[in-house]
Amino acid sequence: MTTICACLLIGGMTSACKNFTPVDKFAGQTVAVTEVFKPILTHSMSSCTNNVRRNSIITDRPYLAQETEQDLLRRCQAYATQLAGTAELNNVLKRYAEVLAALANDKLANYKEEIGALGGSLDALQQSSGMTPVLDADQLDKVTRLSALISQIVTQHRQQSGINELLAREEDIYIISNALKKYAQQNYEANLHDENLTLASLNRSLDNAAAREPVASNYLKAKLYLDGRQLQERGKVIDAYIAAMTGLQNSLSTLRAKSMKDPALERQLDIFAKQVDTLQKQAANYSPSPW
Repeated sequence: MTTICACLLIGGMTSACKNFTPVDKFAGQTVAVTEVFKPILTHSMSSCTNNVRRNSIITDRPYLAQETEQDLLRRCQAYATQLAGTAELNNVLKRYAEVLAALANDKLANYKEEIGALGGSLDALQQSSGMTPVLDADQLDKVTRLSALISQIVTQHRQQSGINELLAREEDIYIISNALKKYAQQNYEANLHDENLTLASLNRSLDNAAAREPVASNYLKAKLYLDGRQLQERGKVIDAYIAAMTGLQNSLSTLRAKSMKDPALERQLDIFAKQVDTLQKQAANYSPSPW
């Protein structure tokens, strides 16, 4: 583990060392990444429910809407539970960045809310239900301790030591960011794969039904085509998200290893900012239509 730059380690901070602009820039971009992750989670749940719903609409005769809705809730419940834990993990990262930004600007917001249900929500990340757990027990403990530290720093209002302590939790941020990257790479991509298989199967079913129901078949095939186009855009969002999260990790490591005035730090933060901008633009291109 690299050491925190010497400027931050000085007990009595000099005026030359009080420029926390790089910290603020890093924190702001990190918050932006966490904001993009929220709709990614929403799309993930929609992926599960849409897959059940579109399959039922096209293949069930007769189509029973109420039974279908009950079935998709049952089949997607375990997935929804894990998504709740993943969302809380993203919230910890967001809160970390918000407090870091407030400290860098010496304007620490009055965070009164506590993440009281944090442990319970994150516990969902260890419940497999057929899925690979995102966090092991040791990682979960470290993330929970990080959240407690954030709450403690919020009440203390100590700029220098607060920044020191948060930057020093590099390992914890790597645990969180790696878990979120793992989610995007494995679960999110698995959803895309499942949906693509479903689309191919449903297109074959519509081909078989075209002679009997040409209008309905053509309408549904057009909708499936648009769904396929949106899945391609979702794949690009994943790639951009992974790149941005890697940029976050590299920026934090550089922030700890370099002086606040080091040109290498500025270059890394600029790279991170460009990666976040790409992610935001790519996410804006994805707009799936519900079934």
